[in-house]
Amino acid sequence: MFQPDPTPWQAAAACAGLSPAVVFARRERQAAPALRACAVCPVARECEAAVAPAESWFDGVCAGRLWRNGRPVKPRPRAGAGRHEGGPAPLDARNGPAPLDARSVAAQLDAVLAGGLPARAGGDRD
Repeated sequence: MFQPDPTPWQAAAACAGLSPAVVFARRERQAAPALRACAVCPVARECEAAVAPAESWFDGVCAGRLWRNGRPVKPRPRAGAGRHEGGPAPLDARNGPAPLDARSVAAQLDAVLAGGLPARAGGDRD
């Protein structure tokens, strides 16, 4: 199947090398690498404008927030949460899942924008 080249902002996204399973995760723990990437992403505004999470009932990470059914999920406080002042720790590529190329991430994003939702692993109910 032909996949178009990503737009310039998609190619510049900090999450471009992350697995769609991380970018479209519904739980904070699984989404942590994408949330860290968003913290340093140069195109977070473009991403939020294109995805329009509230209007598209988006599930996943967009513009530094985790979204579920188009609503931002409030972060859960963690033990020792005050240690990293100023937001999440920087992205460490060694701790993330196997990366995908920018085209794969762009294809997933295009599916969301077109109204399709990525398949979810079984049993995740809220």
